[in-house]
Amino acid sequence: MKLSALLTAMAIGTGAALAAGPGDAQGTGPCAAYLCMAGLSGEGAAGGAACAPATGIFFSLAVFDPFFDGPATALLRRQYLLACPGADLAANAAVLDVIIATWGTVP
Repeated sequence: MKLSALLTAMAIGTGAALAAGPGDAQGTGPCAAYLCMAGLSGEGAAGGAACAPATGIFFSLAVFDPFFDGPATALLRRQYLLACPGADLAANAAVLDVIIATWGTVP
């Protein structure tokens, strides 16, 4: 899927997520995080300062047991991004894999 089709699919998913609740309406839900993290990973346009809240939430998801657990954190972050409708579509899943490979275990 081309980037424009990906962004269209994600825009539809973001619209659905915006209707889900007040956290998403502020641009901090899983769809906002997916789009922003895709941009940070080189798979889309960087969102700049508008992405700070969404990426902040993404990076705040971490597992400590009692020390930082990279694999468990990557799984938690993947599950969070998968809460965005359409993130598990074939082409979007490839972008998700890049996001997690790049940022999933970053403390």
